[in-house]
This record gives sequence, C-alpha cells and structure tokens, in this order.
Amino acid sequence: MADTELYQQLDDALAAVDSDTTAAEAHGVLCGMLSGPEEPDRARWIAQVLEYAHARGDAARACLELLTELFTDTTEEMADEELRFRPLLPSEEAPIGERSAALGRWCEGYLLGLPMGGLAGSERRPREIDEVLRDFGEIARIEDDPDPDEDNEAAYAELVEYVRMGALLVQEHATASQRQPAGNPPRGNGSDGG
Repeated sequence: MADTELYQQLDDALAAVDSDTTAAEAHGVLCGMLSGPEEPDRARWIAQVLEYAHARGDAARACLELLTELFTDTTEEMADEELRFRPLLPSEEAPIGERSAALGRWCEGYLLGLPMGGLAGSERRPREIDEVLRDFGEIARIEDDPDPDEDNEAAYAELVEYVRMGALLVQEHATASQRQPAGNPPRGNGSDGG
C-alpha cells in the first residue's frame, strides 16, 4: 500500500475510534520509539496511540490492523540500509497547510516516542543529535496555514527531508551507542606498558 494511501486510511480509522492522535503523530511516536536503543514494544505503542480512543467493534478491528501493518512496515523501513524510510504524511495533493500541520504533529509524536524507546538524556548524546531534536521541537510548532506558493512548497520539501534524515541519524546514534560498552573506549593493544 502506498504511504499516502496508508496515511489517509489510518487517519480515517483513528478518527472512527475517536482517537485524538493523527496518523502523522502515531507514526512519529513509533519512529521515536524505533530510534531508541530498546526493542520496540508494539502493544505499548498501540496503547499510547489509542489511549483516549473509544475502540470497539469493526472500527477498532480495522484500526488495529492498520496500526499493526504500519508497525511492521516502519520497523523494516527504519532498519533498511537503502534508507527507504519516510515520515508518514498526507499526499502532495493535500493543501500545504494540512501537510505542514501533519509534519508538526509527526515531530511532536517523535519527541514523545524517544523516551518510550529508551533514548538517554541529553548529557549522554552528541551535540548534533541534540540539535536535531531541538529542530524537531521547533518544527512541531510550525505554522499550519502558510500561503500555497512555490517558496513554501520548497521549504516544506526541505523540512520533510531534514526530518527523514534527522530521524535516521538519531537512530544510528542510538544503535551505535547500544553496541558500545559503557566506560572507557578500548585502548590500543591492551598492555599497560609496564
């Protein structure tokens, strides 16, 4: 299923169960969790997304199926060495204001998902990771009603690409630090010279 099709189906399914979480925000939370060092917990993510929903009957079943599909697809995409990962956002045909608002909600969700994935506090992160996360915080407050002109379209496209690469950078850092044992880095040949 195409990302834009999945986005619309999931957004509709979340609305059908009265969730106050959008498809973009749900995907952001998931990507934040996947960017941390801990193994992602699908049930915990779904519980977070549906926390205030009224999930019952066929609408709930359809929503759970889409969330499960999104979890599987996103886990694979973020682990893909060819960098296929993309934030789940409305189609390019949607008004720029709607797409900008969705990007803001995605970043908001991402920042919420990071601690759920076990990402450590800023004292243990490289400066460039903190800069990315600060930028995501700024994007989360993006103006949701920009004028539909070429400059705004270009700026939006640049922001989406920045968010995509930023999320992959944070994930790369988290998985690298997970492999690196705590304490001092290894030394040359291990002898103490004396």
